[in-house]
Amino acid sequence: MEHIESARLVAFTVGLAEALQDGDRDSVAALGQPVTSIQGLECLIVVDARGQALLHVLRRDDSYEIIEEPLDTSELWMARELLEAGDPKGLPKRGLGYHRTDQRRYYLTAVPVEWEGEIAGVVVVGTSLDTLLAYFKRLSLADVIVYDSDGHASNSTFIEQPADIDPELYDEILHSTGYTLGENLNIQGRLYRLARGPLRVGNERMAVFGVAMPWNFIVQARADSRNTYAVLFITATALVIVVGYLISQYITNPIKQLVSASQAVADGRLDQRTGIAGADEIGMLATTFDEMTSRLEERTHALEETVGRMRAILSSMDDGVMLEDLEGNFIPLNATANELLEEMATNFHLGPLRESSSGDLEEISGLQASPWLVDRRRFGIGQKVISIHSTVVRTDDGEGLGTVIVMRDVTDEVERIRMEARVSQLEELDRQKNEFISVASHELRSPLTSAKTFVQNLLDDVYGPLSDDQTSRLETVLERIDDEIIMVNTLLDFSWLETQSRPIVRKPINIATIIHGIVDEFRPRAKDKDIALSIESLEAETVLIDKRMTWRVMSNLLDNALKFTPSGGQVTLSVQNKDEFIEIQVIDTGIGIPEDQLERIFDRFYQVDSSTTREFGGMGLGLAIAKEIVEKHGGNIRAESQPGAGSVFHLTLPKAPA
Repeated sequence: MEHIESARLVAFTVGLAEALQDGDRDSVAALGQPVTSIQGLECLIVVDARGQALLHVLRRDDSYEIIEEPLDTSELWMARELLEAGDPKGLPKRGLGYHRTDQRRYYLTAVPVEWEGEIAGVVVVGTSLDTLLAYFKRLSLADVIVYDSDGHASNSTFIEQPADIDPELYDEILHSTGYTLGENLNIQGRLYRLARGPLRVGNERMAVFGVAMPWNFIVQARADSRNTYAVLFITATALVIVVGYLISQYITNPIKQLVSASQAVADGRLDQRTGIAGADEIGMLATTFDEMTSRLEERTHALEETVGRMRAILSSMDDGVMLEDLEGNFIPLNATANELLEEMATNFHLGPLRESSSGDLEEISGLQASPWLVDRRRFGIGQKVISIHSTVVRTDDGEGLGTVIVMRDVTDEVERIRMEARVSQLEELDRQKNEFISVASHELRSPLTSAKTFVQNLLDDVYGPLSDDQTSRLETVLERIDDEIIMVNTLLDFSWLETQSRPIVRKPINIATIIHGIVDEFRPRAKDKDIALSIESLEAETVLIDKRMTWRVMSNLLDNALKFTPSGGQVTLSVQNKDEFIEIQVIDTGIGIPEDQLERIFDRFYQVDSSTTREFGGMGLGLAIAKEIVEKHGGNIRAESQPGAGSVFHLTLPKAPA
């Protein structure tokens, strides 16, 4: 038993199983060698799952030595059998073996090492037969001989080697049920009487051993003890009875505890345990029973939690769930099912039960059934529409258990789907409207551009000189053409906002190029209105922008600034560095914007008041388009204004990466 406990102490050492799994010899040695010295083991061998010895320790004199030379583990039959069985909870294996390193025979015990439900290796501990026989001699005052399977007297407490026995006699004694008296032995001039029998550990027969006592000791013992045989016989008989009773109680009490625990578990008390602890067969059985009960308790709790969750799910479902059993009985499984059945009964007098046609089903195809609900029907009752799905419940063997029926009030869903269909129609009309605006704008821009070119050629005297009156009228026509081109461009940008047909293409560009270019474009117009247009400050920075779209934003802001600034006013641009962004300011001394309308000026089609539209024109889309473009660049735009004093528009744009 000490062998088993020592072997299990090594096997259960924290980290040993992981080290065996990884084939880490150093870690196995660091974990196993201290246990060897503490337990006083003579031999320790640790084998991994592949049958390779990762640690081999021998005690020599008073020190321990790790044997580095390879060990042939094929001779460790008990370790090989455990590995072949592959059971990490297998029973220990015991036997005798010959150790080739120190050329002695050992009594060996092997136990498996478990790692995540699999066998990671085997721990083998051993005690030499020389040590055991010396111990037996001190204990019994007799000499002991152990024979190997060939009948050779491999170990004995005699100084002189005893005689061997025939292999046939060895097999006869090994499988006998008692002891066999052997011959008289003469060893070193002294006569001995020898008895042989099988060496058993538990139910395993290991070898044949013999016990020899001096002949003169036996003869003297007969003469001295004849008078006490009667007393000894009576005492021995009483002791046998008492010991037998104690042994029976020792064996049967754990069995009674095991039976009692089994009955408690059968009655549903899954927290009951045997309370038996031990390394023998009954102890291992009790431990296995307790583990089984613990797992049963865990699974029962898990099943109860699952059932509880299912009940909670059914209770919280908006759908009514019923079960039709094999006898045709309908069993509501949640409160929603009861409510729907009562509501159907109440609405029944409002009109007959109507089943939706296949066309109706296609019309509301958005209400798809679950894949496992194979039968789907829909009924109208009064003003309600009820969807009913059903499927047959079967076991894994295909046996029918009944039919699950799921009922849902889909009145709101049907109405929603019809509304979605209407919205889809309106969206299609809106798409066609946007497409028309885009096409019409493109179609208008081409003739307007041609007309502008023709008028400009007339003003440039390409076709001959003009009178002052003709020049004045043509300049007015040119202004109107420019207004129409601006309106067409605005419509095109609005179409872009609606359809997102043109992506933002951002490239690095120096902001100074945009600012100087836009100022040069609007300078003639500012001069005509007697407005001072200037650049106050300009920090040249490279920004990551779509040049065309950014030009459109700046053009819109300058157009508004010049439009709403009276003659003699001033419009100023400035560019400032703001960490990862640059900030552009467009400052004017125009009519200003009321504070309560500053947030709305970026809305589509919004203008401050109707008189502004009549006086200055425009569609109210410019600032909305500017805001959309700036935000798509990752920037923002805002306005500050004071009526009668002018406005300041701030917009930020991201810098290009360094």
